[in-house]
Amino acid sequence: MSFFAVEKNVENLVGLSAAVIRKYSPDELRSHLVDKNKRKFTFTTKFPVIGRGNVLRDSIRTSEEINRDIDRILAHSK
Repeated sequence: MSFFAVEKNVENLVGLSAAVIRKYSPDELRSHLVDKNKRKFTFTTKFPVIGRGNVLRDSIRTSEEINRDIDRILAHSK
């Protein structure tokens, strides 16, 4: 199966174009799927939570939040 076919299957299941899916944050995508399917939707992790704890903290983080944290960390390391 080609990548194009996989992408089209995802678009059909989600109800959004691939371009829109790429722009959505995980939380926006979850919200869309909850509205579309009228069912609760959660993200889960399949690796054991050991060591430094849950990398997601208490919720899904947007790429803007992650970039802001990285910028803050790098600013203090100079």
